[in-house]
Amino acid sequence: MAKSLLMAGVMTMAAGTPGRTAAIDVRFAPPDVELPKSAVCTPRVRDEDMIAEWTAWDKKALPKRATFAITRDMNRMRDLDARRFEPIITRIQELMPTVKKGYDQTDAMFDTVKLMLAKGEADKVRADGLVKKLLDIGGHPAGSLNTLADYLIAGEGIDQDRSAGLKLKVQAAYGGNADAILDLARITEDGESVDGWEIEPELAVNMAFGSLVGVLDEGICDRISRLAREYDDGEVVVKDPELSQAWYRFAADLGDTAAAWEVAELNLLSEKVVKDNDVLLKYLKKAADGGNMAAILEMGRLYAEGALVGQDKEKAFAYFKQAEAAGNQAGLIKQAQLLEQTKDTSPADAAAYEDLLRRLIARDDPPPWALTRLARVIQARDGLWKSSPEVKPLLEEAVKRGDIEGGIDLAELLMREDLSPTTIARSTDLLSGAIHINGEINAIAKLQRVYLCVDPAGPDLAAADYWSNVEAGAGNKTLDLAPEQIDQLPALKDPMVIAAIQTQALYGRASALALYQRYLKGAGYSDQVLRFWAERAEVRRGATVEAALLEFKQNLEKGRINDAKRSIQMTGEGMTVDAGLSFARFLVNNYATDPESVALAKEILHPLAESGSGRAVRLLEELEGPGTDPSSSPLARFSEVMRDRGDMSAQLLLAENAASEKDQLRLYHQAISTQRCDYDDTMSLAEFAIRHQRQDAKRWLSIAEHITGDDAWRQVKIADVYMALNSPDMQQHAIELYQEARVGGEPAAFYRLVKHYADDTGESYDPQMASDIFVDLVQRSDLQEVPEKLLMLANMKPEIQRQVTQRIDVRGLYQKSAEGGQPIAMREVAKLLRDDAKDSKTILAAFTWLKKAAEAGDAEAMFLLSQSYAYGLGTRPALDAAQTWMAKAAEAGYPAATQVLKLNNAGTEG
Repeated sequence: MAKSLLMAGVMTMAAGTPGRTAAIDVRFAPPDVELPKSAVCTPRVRDEDMIAEWTAWDKKALPKRATFAITRDMNRMRDLDARRFEPIITRIQELMPTVKKGYDQTDAMFDTVKLMLAKGEADKVRADGLVKKLLDIGGHPAGSLNTLADYLIAGEGIDQDRSAGLKLKVQAAYGGNADAILDLARITEDGESVDGWEIEPELAVNMAFGSLVGVLDEGICDRISRLAREYDDGEVVVKDPELSQAWYRFAADLGDTAAAWEVAELNLLSEKVVKDNDVLLKYLKKAADGGNMAAILEMGRLYAEGALVGQDKEKAFAYFKQAEAAGNQAGLIKQAQLLEQTKDTSPADAAAYEDLLRRLIARDDPPPWALTRLARVIQARDGLWKSSPEVKPLLEEAVKRGDIEGGIDLAELLMREDLSPTTIARSTDLLSGAIHINGEINAIAKLQRVYLCVDPAGPDLAAADYWSNVEAGAGNKTLDLAPEQIDQLPALKDPMVIAAIQTQALYGRASALALYQRYLKGAGYSDQVLRFWAERAEVRRGATVEAALLEFKQNLEKGRINDAKRSIQMTGEGMTVDAGLSFARFLVNNYATDPESVALAKEILHPLAESGSGRAVRLLEELEGPGTDPSSSPLARFSEVMRDRGDMSAQLLLAENAASEKDQLRLYHQAISTQRCDYDDTMSLAEFAIRHQRQDAKRWLSIAEHITGDDAWRQVKIADVYMALNSPDMQQHAIELYQEARVGGEPAAFYRLVKHYADDTGESYDPQMASDIFVDLVQRSDLQEVPEKLLMLANMKPEIQRQVTQRIDVRGLYQKSAEGGQPIAMREVAKLLRDDAKDSKTILAAFTWLKKAAEAGDAEAMFLLSQSYAYGLGTRPALDAAQTWMAKAAEAGYPAATQVLKLNNAGTEG
């Protein structure tokens, strides 16, 4: 292509501007010409690559590269750090005559002055008169003239002389120097006149840009990119991102990979130009193929995420490995981030991930987070306790290098080692620093846990409450909603609650994802919205199980036992510990005689036990029964796992079976350090303390009480333990808790109080109080619940029965509830009628109520109905019917029926 053709193809347009503006309105577009098929430019390389190459240079001879590229590198090193690279720059200058014809002492003096000024030695340049010597030499090309003009105008290395400087700049401009022309255009655009320069700014810009395009040589891409930057910056000409992109594309098509990246980046950001994915991919690939590191990493990201291109992790790894091979640390980091997504599900990826992290931390200046991630990998692989000696130095180094997450992990590790005041102080400092320095929300709950549950000097309730309130204010506190509250969410329309759930769901918290999806379904959101959140939950480990657990709890709360069981079978991924224990305990409690259910419980529990869950091991022990050989019991099979990676409950289980008091105390402290600081864990610690560390029992009960708040059922459970301590002050506190729970409407609290005041062997015997509480319980209860409460009355002292029956109509309540279809009430009405029967009509009525109760599923009514058929009470004697209902009563779990059947069978066999 002829050089003149290139120039001829450049289209220029200058717009007249009678009223001057800050920027000149000129459009100077790339030429519409056929470009060479091979690259013309010597593309720029990354600074780090360029520095690495010149640092390794032996300084004997200049590399066999274009002189233009060598000069560009020399200038770039001077701009980056003149003092650091002075030996290299000086040696390049010395050898420049060997590769650049005409490079003489004047050129060398220019380069020396530039180096000295870059080093901050302007006074020495002035003292040595170097700039003046260059001025005196004369005969300089346009570029050198413009450099000298800038020295004079700025007073750099020579006394300031703006007039002489502008005169030289005019000479440089007429000599074709684009920088000089643009400077003069800018000066005159601002209203200043310059002697000898009469060219309008618009025309001057066209001249400068034409000069930048110049000839088709190896430096053209640098000059074109300069032109593109002018339209991007908008300092001299009116900003025009589309025109800037056009010039970058022109440079890229000539072989400039850096310009190709500029085009790709403009489209990636899509802030200045309308995004064009085809253009983006074309120039991104061109830049990547040319070795542009930013483009290589971006191509890897696109393939990793499946954005704009089909997801292909192999291609993503290929690009990231290319970056790594070029010495770029980001290539290693990106590979690690890609493997982090699959390390938990693929042993091979887990091993590769660990290898990458080890290579990262082996570098001279490893990223601090890599130390923390490696510590976590080792901890997950080897277990919480076994890994500690290897993990601790990694976390200490991570903290030393400023990694906040490493500090959080180290705080917890230190407390697992010991709970001395010094350790507690350092751990709280690390956690506080994470919050105050980096705003780490996760550290807030951990700090609250230390003050409430972990610090032996605690509980510090004021500090714990402070951090609990901070966590709630940050929106990070897990919402604990009762089943009925969950069902009412759509109707409630509380924007604050919904926003809190949505925020936690967006952060990927599995329980919040499950809860938010349930809310969206109940509120009738579109399939598109439901699909978005379902897809989000699919990639969040544990979200599916949490959804099944939520469904399970809802079914259980509503008494739908079979539906609850089906909820367990809906889970299709690895079981979380909490969900698995809930499911297994339910199966053990409700289906202990069903082999399939027991097998399902064991199937759920075994992986949990292998992960170190002590509660899972306890449940397996319960399932296998007391006759199991100790050497093959779950405790024996999983003891090593619990020692290596066991949770709080595992540490307590090991402590229960410790060989010495010293080991027991160590394991007890390990349990304290790993507890979740929730109701279940603190109650487990309290129960252990009662047996082995009695001095700590009150501490754990007080913490559990604080955590419980106004949860009436839990208040009762805590009070039961206080009562079992069997000391006057503890029992008095238990009564106070029962009273609080009674105010909260918990039936169990009423039962405990009635039993306490109805015990005529105790000092607190008070028939009036017992009857008052019992009447209060009955009056608070729904009609369907009343019969269960009234059953207590039969076991009370006559005095209490008398006081109660004087205040409530027991028989009338039974009758009313029976008429409403309540099985227990129907049975009790039948028994009352039968006991008071004066005629056959009453006996027939008793039989009718019994039959209704039995058909409604009441086991005792089935047993009594069987007797009625056997003896002809209220009906004709019917042996077949009697046997049928006796069998149903036994199947329903009524003990007397089971015993009758056993006797009948024994008699038949005899």
